[in-house]
Amino acid sequence: MVDNLIMPDDISIGFKGGPRFYTDKVVSVNRQKTRLPNTTIAEHAYTWAIVDAPAEMVEALRSFFYDRRGDLKPFLMRDWTNYRLVDEPFGIGDDETTAFQITKTESAGSNPYYRVIRHIRAGTLVVKVDGVEQDLGVDYTVNATGLVTFTAPLEYDAVPTATGFFDVPVAFEGDVFDASVPYLSPDILSVDGLQCVEDIP
Repeated sequence: MVDNLIMPDDISIGFKGGPRFYTDKVVSVNRQKTRLPNTTIAEHAYTWAIVDAPAEMVEALRSFFYDRRGDLKPFLMRDWTNYRLVDEPFGIGDDETTAFQITKTESAGSNPYYRVIRHIRAGTLVVKVDGVEQDLGVDYTVNATGLVTFTAPLEYDAVPTATGFFDVPVAFEGDVFDASVPYLSPDILSVDGLQCVEDIP
């Protein structure tokens, strides 16, 4: 279970990564390839990318690793390459439904991927319906998993949209923190092989 502890933004900015899929590929004797998906959703994974980081940054990362007890306790982190919603549609009204899950659509035009967004950064969410901003607590509520519930059903064809920042639920992949001192300089530290992998509910 992911708690609401957020990795400090000045640490998470040191990670690189993004979505990954798992595909089985079978090659026939004439080299034709058949591909089959192993999963229906993407898993997001991140690797510490700063080779020679300021010691203070690595010390803060190590303290966070201690706090999480390595792989034991999942947490939230910002993916600095993909953390914004900007007027993102997340449903359509039908005169009956009041609850809509926030999603983000990733698409190049022909094969859209709908990513469920569960962890909105507190204080950043703006919800609109057909372009009109709604009041939190009056027109709608939002729970801890990104489910927006309107106080009245949305009219037919009305489109709710979300703007805000979101975090990714992750855990450290493994229980080892492998730091070193390059160039014999204690003011610069490196961390090898540290990964965070999405904790999918």
